[in-house]
Amino acid sequence: MRSFWQDLSYGARALRRQPGLACAAGLTLALGIGANTAVFGIVNALLLHAPNAIRRPEEIALVGRSRAGADVNPLSYPDYVAFRDGNASFEDIAAFRDTHIQLTSGETPALLSGMLISGNYFRTLGTRADLGRTILPDDDRAPGADAVVVLSHRLWRRRFGADPNVVGKVIDLNGSPFTIIGVAQEGFAGTEIAETVDVWLPLCMYAQANPGFSERRLDLRQISWLGVLGRLKPGTTLPQALADLTTISRRLEDAYPDVDKGWGVALSGGLGLQPQTRAEARARTGVLFAIAGLVLLIASVNVANLLLARGEVRRKEFAVRLALGADGTRLLRQLLAEALLIAAIGGAIGLLVATWSRRLIIGTDLLVGVRLSPEALTIDMRVLGFTLAVSVLSSLVFGLAPARGASRLDLPSMLKDRSATGSGRTRLIAVLVLGQIGLSIVVLICAGLFVRTLQNAASVRTGFDADRILELPLDPGRRGYSEAEGRVFYQRVLDRVSVLRGVEKASLAVTMPLGGSWRNGVRLEGQPTNDPDIPCDYDLVGPRFFEAAGIALVRGREFTEHDQAAAPAVVIVNETFARRMFPQDDPLGKRISLPLFPGDTSSSEIVGVARDIKYERLTEPARMYLYVPLFQHYQTAATLLVRSKTADVSNLARAVALDVAALDKGAPVYPAQSLRDRLRASLAPQRAAATLLSVLGLLALVLASVGLYGVLAYSVGQRRQEIGIRMALGANSRDVLALVLRQGGWLVAGGVAVGVPIALVATRAVSSQLYGVSPADPVVCVTAILTLTITAIAACYFPARGATRVDPLVTLRN
Repeated sequence: MRSFWQDLSYGARALRRQPGLACAAGLTLALGIGANTAVFGIVNALLLHAPNAIRRPEEIALVGRSRAGADVNPLSYPDYVAFRDGNASFEDIAAFRDTHIQLTSGETPALLSGMLISGNYFRTLGTRADLGRTILPDDDRAPGADAVVVLSHRLWRRRFGADPNVVGKVIDLNGSPFTIIGVAQEGFAGTEIAETVDVWLPLCMYAQANPGFSERRLDLRQISWLGVLGRLKPGTTLPQALADLTTISRRLEDAYPDVDKGWGVALSGGLGLQPQTRAEARARTGVLFAIAGLVLLIASVNVANLLLARGEVRRKEFAVRLALGADGTRLLRQLLAEALLIAAIGGAIGLLVATWSRRLIIGTDLLVGVRLSPEALTIDMRVLGFTLAVSVLSSLVFGLAPARGASRLDLPSMLKDRSATGSGRTRLIAVLVLGQIGLSIVVLICAGLFVRTLQNAASVRTGFDADRILELPLDPGRRGYSEAEGRVFYQRVLDRVSVLRGVEKASLAVTMPLGGSWRNGVRLEGQPTNDPDIPCDYDLVGPRFFEAAGIALVRGREFTEHDQAAAPAVVIVNETFARRMFPQDDPLGKRISLPLFPGDTSSSEIVGVARDIKYERLTEPARMYLYVPLFQHYQTAATLLVRSKTADVSNLARAVALDVAALDKGAPVYPAQSLRDRLRASLAPQRAAATLLSVLGLLALVLASVGLYGVLAYSVGQRRQEIGIRMALGANSRDVLALVLRQGGWLVAGGVAVGVPIALVATRAVSSQLYGVSPADPVVCVTAILTLTITAIAACYFPARGATRVDPLVTLRN
């Protein structure tokens, strides 16, 4: 340790004597370390950081239904009870369901984010209450039995002024009185990243929390609506727990074949993201990590070249050290200590770079549409440890080659030959630069593919008019409206908004385009009874919906105000449904059944065929879809759809919101937003990936260009005598310029020849993340090569110009 500290002390003095080299190497390394630290910060927030105030979160697993091992789907309440009571692998299994709650107590109504939970939810998570108590199993006995609520710490401070006597007070939620029994632990806001739950209610209060729920929802096995999580018993692994629950699942299949046949069980470890979103995050951050690693490798090669060039200047120093008795190992250790100091400088600056980049990252929806809070992207001990590990690793990467070369000097030849130039080391520098260029090509091609993916996704024809449409949530059910009152409210809203200045059309929909859909089984008229139902997505929409949304009707008619509950049942199908189900026939007039509740045998007549649109994602394939009249199948919540006469909907948004609020002065005012905002949000993952990879690609390009410039400048310095003699013998500036540019051109050509095949292999690993572009897209490859070539030529030009200024008289005199 004493000699190690001596090495560090001497290295610090040596770097102080050459501050330019220390700064250049440190800044170059800081870019690579900073990029990797920023990416790791995203990984830490999305995949490694568990939500706050949960005891031993690594013991928690999500439980869900699965068909053929795919996805983790919700459970019905009876299935949840079977898994909870029949397993031997979990200490506790709890259920939950998110919902929206209207708080009407106080002066200003508010819309809250609520969570319906089983009585053992807080106990399973190990989360306590800061005031009062949490919800217990005795609070979740029977439907409507216990109207109690737990407030989040954030809501307690914001809405109730941190009142220490809040426990026991009664508040109005969705028109029903609830007694506050506690305030949740500070920092606990749910089990999802970026989730902010305001209130927790017992699961038995589902009807009061959401009047649209069926009163028998706790009894119906065919309705899957609950998220489920459990705490594993000590020593139990996920595979063991999965085998245990699979046994229960098979018993359910045997007992209830009509509902549970073909459904297995799935477990997913880790809280914070749903399993499908976690898989997407893991894939996309893996791509980012790989590219950031290449950038760090390019930066390390740059620093290695700097140290190799510096080693040429210090060859005499090394020779004297060896002559005085130092062995190669001590010299190797000395130079690695200096590399470690440079890496420490780079790591410190890299942390600053990563901290600064947090503002950019927080402003995006990252890679999976999740907008993180500043608290989620903090520089914690895990991030600091990663930065330290990367700094040490990079010091070995860029410091080992120069140190090994210096420790293997031939002492006799060095002491005798004062003109030794180390041609082998020059070749090593050239090889490292060639590798830099090859790695840069890989990064640029990957970035180009994701940019093309964003362009292709943004240019997809959605099938609806997003620019001129406003959406505003309506929820008369939570205000205690009966079905008759709700129908009147919907009609009054349409009548009032339709006559507003600037409004072209208005309608209703339960789910909006790009906002998801409902799914059910349908049957065609005359279909054999032993054939299974045909799974199909559907939406419930109001009159003139297609005109308001800008969705074209291929044939048939729109829904009108006459399509009420007493009128004949009708339905509109999309093109894909008509093409697959009636390939040879006209679908108009055909009848299909869409059972919306157990025992529903009614059928509906197809009265129209609508153009296919994008229902959930811009990159989704064509799917079968149905539209059902909302006024024939009433729902307690819907979204108002308003089509503006102009493309500027900003002024209309406030007018529509105020006009709707005037119909029910006690209801919270929901914000109206443009459908264009929803469209932009759907592109957030592709936009974030393209932006981050483009930044990394630009960084790789700059580092490779700096490396090429450095090696040519070093080469010109080594060949000054040769260049001077050439010029003395008649070579002009153009010849010298061509000589140096030719050397740079060979390096670029060699790097491209190495990098393109590697890129073509590497891009196959990200093919699942691409849309509308091949991993071997020729446009992307040619663009990347041209970009690198043009930049490289600019980097080569300045050392070449310097070579033309060599004075042959001075060279000959020396």
